[in-house]
Amino acid sequence: MSVFSIARPVPAVTLLVSLLLSACGGSSLTCEEPEEPYQAARNLPPLRSPEGLSQPERTGTFQIPPEKPSAQPKAERTTCLDEPPDYFRSSGTVARTPEEVIVSWARAWANREADAVAALYSTSFVAPTDSAGSAAWLEQRREQVATGPVPDAKLEGLKMESDGADRREVSFVQKFGTNSLRRELVLVREGGSWRIVSEKVVEVR
Repeated sequence: MSVFSIARPVPAVTLLVSLLLSACGGSSLTCEEPEEPYQAARNLPPLRSPEGLSQPERTGTFQIPPEKPSAQPKAERTTCLDEPPDYFRSSGTVARTPEEVIVSWARAWANREADAVAALYSTSFVAPTDSAGSAAWLEQRREQVATGPVPDAKLEGLKMESDGADRREVSFVQKFGTNSLRRELVLVREGGSWRIVSEKVVEVR
């Protein structure tokens, strides 16, 4: 009489464990990952001075020297400005654009900066009247800026027309309190700067 053995089904858990062991090549359930480059790094020995030279002293190398007292008192700094700086106005007497001339001219007059106003006129400036020469007229303008009524720094109704690449004709209203003057200025390019070559008042109100 033949004896037949019936194979029993292998549980799923046992089959999964067997697959893991065969994949890792051992009896452990943990597979070792290949080492990353940083894992293979090793500490290097400290640098050594060549023979015959002493080891440099490292303590106190980065000490900050004490601040020397200044003979002049430091100016008090403020974190805020009462008003933003002029966009067009430059720090010196060189006016790079016609707009910069007009803004600098108006602001300098409002701040009683007579020299700054005079610096914006060309050496070829022609006085608006024949009774006074250009030099005398500009000197009167200096005195007017320094001691006369103070105008508003902001000009009204500013218009600028181009008369060629190096010439601009500008008109605007300048206010002195309740009084207003409409002026016309002609600007020309001189080298890298723009200067006023003529000026006249066309309306008083």
